[in-house]
Amino acid sequence: MISRLLAHEWEVLKTLRLASLKDEPDAFSPTWLDTAALGDDRWRAGAERFGVPAVAMFILRPDRGLMSATCDIDGVGHIGAMWVQPSARGSGHGSALLDTGLDFLANCGCEMIELSVTETNVHALRLYESRGFELTGVDEPLRDGSPLRNLFMRWQTASGSQQSTPQC
Repeated sequence: MISRLLAHEWEVLKTLRLASLKDEPDAFSPTWLDTAALGDDRWRAGAERFGVPAVAMFILRPDRGLMSATCDIDGVGHIGAMWVQPSARGSGHGSALLDTGLDFLANCGCEMIELSVTETNVHALRLYESRGFELTGVDEPLRDGSPLRNLFMRWQTASGSQQSTPQC
């Protein structure tokens, strides 16, 4: 089951985000060490941030994965922090999380959705490509001092698919 993170579930956010950074340190720009040093007040504030209409953190329940979906002020959607626990991989959970985020952003009126993925994350690249994301040709270092690159991808909705009234 996939559902939105609620503001009072900051500990779920903390647990899953730290697990993702420990499990896949080269899949995300933040490091586990830097993120683990954040105080509980920062985690509470982070969870509350996902309580506004155009910003969501989706959780694969029971606490086996997460993914953020955000519609920015220009109406561009952003997918981020996507991760599924190793024991839950290979059974369509990543696809379900991504589809949930894409539906959410489409309902918010986003006609374009962007994300970045580490060049070595072949499984994620294939998943994003299977949903119509294309490489933009833009990349940047994963983080200072890393030889790995973050590749930027973009997905454009079919014209006319934008909702007239945002539902997010």
